[in-house]
Amino acid sequence: MCGIAGVITPHPGGESLTTVRRLNVRQHHRGPDDTGLWSGANAVLGQTRLAVMDLTDGGHQPFTTADGSVSVVFNGEIYNHDELRRTHGLTSPGRCDGAILPELWQRLGTAMFAELRGMFAMAIYDTVRRTVTLARDTFGVKPLYWLRMPEGLVLASEVRPLADLVPRPRLSRAALRHYLMFGAMGRDQSPFTEIQSVPANGWIQWDANLSRTAGVVRADPLVHPAGAGHGQLRAAFLESVSLHLLSDVPMALLLSSGLDSGALAWACAELGTDVTCVTVDMGSGTSESPGAARLARRFGHDHEVASATPDAELVARYFAAMQRPSVDGLNVFLVSRAVAALGRRAALSGTGGDEMLAGYPSFKLLRYLPLLRAGDAVHATHLAAGLYRGGNAKLANLLGPAGPRSSDGLGRLTRRVLMDEQIRALAPWAAPEPRPGAADRDGSAGALAQSEIDRYLGGTLLPDTDAFSMAWSVEMRVPFVDVEFARVALSVDRRRGVGKRGFARALGSAELDPIARGRKKSFHLPMDGWMRTGPLSPAVQAVASPEAPLRAILDPRGIDEIMAAWRSGRTAWSRAWSLTALNSWLTSLDPAPVLHDDPGAGDR
Repeated sequence: MCGIAGVITPHPGGESLTTVRRLNVRQHHRGPDDTGLWSGANAVLGQTRLAVMDLTDGGHQPFTTADGSVSVVFNGEIYNHDELRRTHGLTSPGRCDGAILPELWQRLGTAMFAELRGMFAMAIYDTVRRTVTLARDTFGVKPLYWLRMPEGLVLASEVRPLADLVPRPRLSRAALRHYLMFGAMGRDQSPFTEIQSVPANGWIQWDANLSRTAGVVRADPLVHPAGAGHGQLRAAFLESVSLHLLSDVPMALLLSSGLDSGALAWACAELGTDVTCVTVDMGSGTSESPGAARLARRFGHDHEVASATPDAELVARYFAAMQRPSVDGLNVFLVSRAVAALGRRAALSGTGGDEMLAGYPSFKLLRYLPLLRAGDAVHATHLAAGLYRGGNAKLANLLGPAGPRSSDGLGRLTRRVLMDEQIRALAPWAAPEPRPGAADRDGSAGALAQSEIDRYLGGTLLPDTDAFSMAWSVEMRVPFVDVEFARVALSVDRRRGVGKRGFARALGSAELDPIARGRKKSFHLPMDGWMRTGPLSPAVQAVASPEAPLRAILDPRGIDEIMAAWRSGRTAWSRAWSLTALNSWLTSLDPAPVLHDDPGAGDR
């Protein structure tokens, strides 16, 4: 795990070395154990290393072929590297997973990406082909951004260091509009018009003239040829966890009293691996520590409880670590801090379990879509929507005749933070969300899972997990977010989904079955209280300042209306927090970015 950086230029010079050194310094938190720098005729590559696999110098980057023709900087973990060594007869020295990449590239080119099992973002400089290639894993667990500058192409693992190279970065209207709708930017969006993200499941290649081509890592990555049974699901889960446990440092496990993290604790015990379970007491009055302690004890793991109420300094550090604005992520930031305080640099997380196993409450709403379609036919939904007008805006939208009648539409609605009327008041230039097409009638759990994977997992959970765990130099591993496991899980019952009870039955653990039958549990923060009188209240109060940078990009009247509605209890804390988090993120940037001056740029 690390931070990677580079400059690709037709006109090499000392400026490129200076830029990469600067990027390495800015990404030191991603890799405090080692720093690497490589310079070629038309490229400079850099890396900061967090040593988790192969703690020797064999993990030093950049990795280079024996003949010096291919150099690679790599962020992530390749869990099947030993298998690839055997399959392709690779002779790369050392045990480090990333060391195989230059030789594998020589053998396969871009076809190698589909054979990698794990999480990755990488840059490959090939002096023979005279190309540079950037690539990200199928789910986009690891980030990678690039920027065109007069001297050439600049790349980095994080967007903030690249923004430092732009005199006054401009906010992308499209990304800002997406944030206002969903509380996070899109999976493949950058906050700034000058900076681009390498797409998840994609690669981009530039030739010597910096002409660009692109492709996908895997075609139809989550398609399974046939419905899998519970035995296959159990085996696939154990295999994924076993691969994610490969490490040369002790592992931690983020343990709540819920099923996903409990299943990880069970799997570690089944595989004969002891882990340190970490539970954070968020001070919300509903601590999960007792339930987590029982799970850890039952499966034979050590258990640590950490307090996580932040102070002003910690809140400021949270916003400084925020790469893209997000209403989420504070829980990951606090939990990762607790893991780091225990001296652990790698941890397992249950992130992705709800998407793969149909665990969100929205999956239960799918059964009502046929009823809503029938109501549309007899105009009953007009009356139903009218009953909720002025109350629950999401429910009124769902019940109305123009509401979603497909899994994707339902997924988009349930993930909304601000509705179209509120966004119009904040950003009159933002076009409303397109209405779902009448032809879209897929109401399956599989379609909703894909929607959640693309939008919430890819746009919110994974970017936040990377940014806020790496801020504490902790590698977060996500066994549920594994292509082979996901293929099996999503194929068990595409129409209804596996469900948490089905998953517990597949695992066959008596301890997990009652958890699956209970209410959904997860790490919980007392956000509303913290915003009103607690450690987040100064950030909330800052939104009201006439100098608040938020007021330079959004209509102050719309801002004040939402904040007043929250203070009076007329709207949810998440809406007020979406504005607070955006303002605090803007404040943490120097200089503060400006809004892109093309009113149509956000809607193309």
